[in-house]
Amino acid sequence: MKRRPNLLFVFSDQHRKCSLGCYGDRQVLAPNLDRLAADGLRFDHCVSNFPVCVPMRGSLLTGLYAWNHQAISNDLPIDTTVTGIGDKLEAAGYHTGYIGKWHLGGIPRDKAIRAGERLGFSEWKVANCNHTYDRGYYYDEEDNRHEMKEFNAVEETGQAIDFIQRNSGNDKPWALFLSWGPPHEPFNAVPPEYLALYDPETLELRPNVPADLAAEARKWTQGYYGLITLLDDQFGRLRSTVEELGLAEDTLIVYTSDHGDLLGSHRLRNKQLPHEESIAVPLLAAWPGRLKPGVRNGLIGLTDLPVTLAALFGIDWPGTDGRDRSDLFRSGDAPGADSILIADLVPCHQAEDRGGSEWVGLRTPRYTFSRDGAGKADVLFDNETDPFQLCNLAGNPEYGELQAALNAELDQKLDDCGYRFRPWRQMIREDGYLERWNTSQRYFKRRELEP
Repeated sequence: MKRRPNLLFVFSDQHRKCSLGCYGDRQVLAPNLDRLAADGLRFDHCVSNFPVCVPMRGSLLTGLYAWNHQAISNDLPIDTTVTGIGDKLEAAGYHTGYIGKWHLGGIPRDKAIRAGERLGFSEWKVANCNHTYDRGYYYDEEDNRHEMKEFNAVEETGQAIDFIQRNSGNDKPWALFLSWGPPHEPFNAVPPEYLALYDPETLELRPNVPADLAAEARKWTQGYYGLITLLDDQFGRLRSTVEELGLAEDTLIVYTSDHGDLLGSHRLRNKQLPHEESIAVPLLAAWPGRLKPGVRNGLIGLTDLPVTLAALFGIDWPGTDGRDRSDLFRSGDAPGADSILIADLVPCHQAEDRGGSEWVGLRTPRYTFSRDGAGKADVLFDNETDPFQLCNLAGNPEYGELQAALNAELDQKLDDCGYRFRPWRQMIREDGYLERWNTSQRYFKRRELEP
């Protein structure tokens, strides 16, 4: 039997699609990721189904919607009995590794993730959740804690290179998942040489950033871009290692992120919103000689990626919520999904602080639609005529027929996956999350939910 290919899957935290040159932003310096887009595959419509760290990371590794893997909100633990992509790859003969941010172990954030709770991954250099980038640490396979000497993404990349070098001479194929914490804030630890690449006074902002917020948004953007460039340098180290070892044609390389960041667009920050800056993420890939380079216009959700990668490697994975989109990887003519389910089940942390509510919706090739737990439409954007989403059409009687059709499509999609969307407090109580939720809230000194 022919040896299966290797997999290098790299994903960052909070990297929105629009902040890369290959997606139209010529200010941000990321030549290595732009080269991946130029000589590989660039997906123009990859969607974060759950645009907040924990629920999306759980879905990205299991192919299950958040209510099925149970990590429905930040700092709630994943159901460790579900099948993850690490399990599937190990069963198919791969040697697997995971390096970097996990954030699926619940609280405390600095806990070790024990063997048996790692969704099948073998080699392990992981921090559950740490965004103090200049004071990083990780736990190894034996739960020993190690303090980092370098900026965490730099040291994690060195660990990844070591993994590739050690395992590339073996008979078994390898699969490595590298999870970087940046460009997620904070921006106070960005190395000065990367901050110096960007002058906040001259940075151009998206047209949907209000003028009175521009000065502050430019400072955020300076730090954000600095972290992206730092990551791009690390990605260049990784790809050079693969090429120097002669592994390019035997290795599928993928880059994506769990969700984006508003950075002042619509007077908002962070994520947990249906806007493009929150749900639209980069997806780039290369597999020379096996996947024809070019742009892929079809819709794909991050929840589709685990089963899609498995299918590309000839691994069957029934029973997931994600769909096999391997045809989209193989051909630019493949249509992709008709629509992608998007949701924020629980407005946690930053969303709680800004008074946000739960919402569920769809991203279609043209429209973004969402409604809250009471069934009221929140947003309806025509992304073709209004790419910066400046005109919310929700409730506009002229678009009543379109809104009704999108509502019906969303109802059908929820019916198909067997989920009843409700106000978040009701869902927490009815679905057995109350104790876990209140334990997490106490840890962060936040308000608990009454039974």
